[in-house]
Amino acid sequence: MAILKFINGRNEKKAGLIRAIDYIIDENKTEAFNLKEDDVESLFIDQLIENNKGNRAINYITKDEKTSINLTTGINCSPESAFEEMMITKKMFNKEGGRQFIHFTHSYSDKEKIDPALAHEISLKLIEHPRFKNFQIIAATHVDKDHIHTHFVLNTVNAETGKKWRQSRKELEELKEYSNELCKEYGLKHSIVETKKEISNSITSGEYRAKKEGRSWKYELWLTVNECIKISMSKDDFIKNMNDLGYQVRWVDNRKNITFILPNGRKCNNDKLHPPKSFTKEALLKKFELNKQFIEKKDTIRVERQIEDRKNLILETIRILSDNPSEGDKNYPLTYLEGQALKEKMIEQEKGQGLDWEREM
Repeated sequence: MAILKFINGRNEKKAGLIRAIDYIIDENKTEAFNLKEDDVESLFIDQLIENNKGNRAINYITKDEKTSINLTTGINCSPESAFEEMMITKKMFNKEGGRQFIHFTHSYSDKEKIDPALAHEISLKLIEHPRFKNFQIIAATHVDKDHIHTHFVLNTVNAETGKKWRQSRKELEELKEYSNELCKEYGLKHSIVETKKEISNSITSGEYRAKKEGRSWKYELWLTVNECIKISMSKDDFIKNMNDLGYQVRWVDNRKNITFILPNGRKCNNDKLHPPKSFTKEALLKKFELNKQFIEKKDTIRVERQIEDRKNLILETIRILSDNPSEGDKNYPLTYLEGQALKEKMIEQEKGQGLDWEREM
């Protein structure tokens, strides 16, 4: 039924969708590079959250013209005062910095013909998963589009423990599996999504086992490509950023695929990364253009500095791992940075100096 996305969002209306999308455009722009209207809506909500306008995001998802009082629910908070209660929780635990809210959606295939009340019930069951225990969440099921979908805005500070929201890839996979269980329980045939089988279509079983152990070269490449996508405004910019991280990129107009050459000499085409359609030449160019539009709407000097700081953070991680082999594997710096204690060290080092890692995860 659902896919959790905490990196680059993708449009997949045929299957259920849970997502948190990185790329930002205006609310009134209903078409952008063939994005579906519901994707544009999610992008707008994410923009509000990225700009510390959580109250506006909550007000938007609970609009009368999009939902109703019966399709709006507060978990560990009241729908009428959700924002205020969430801010009180943050103040109680002195956690008013970093990323304040997480936004994701739960969407159903338009083939299901599902009743709005039932859709809301299923989406609420999704967040009964232990991952969401004691987090304050406002849920609103929208019925103003061709297919029904539920928006969630989650307070990143746990109301019981005060700990910040964290999402590992293993936990992401567990949520997808749990969502599929709900899908089967309610007899929804068109909203089930593949989980580990989908991954195995892109990498070999040996590589998948290596990824689980934190040492997959293809996974490291995937992380590197995604990081460079986030900070690139053009094809040339992307290639330069990849080069700076030690990767060569063969991107020529008369070839369908892009070839990445890793620092160790391995080669991999873009159609071997998962999901392949997110890494086509066309998809990358669209993302670069969205990045360019975003930076043009913001303080250019500030955003460019944040982008440069983010790249420097990665380069500094590579240097640290090279100089201190005991800290981790220098061949997989992004994999290590993603899940190990070094990330916390780097967060502390970079506080107030560019992109906030908590806002980006």
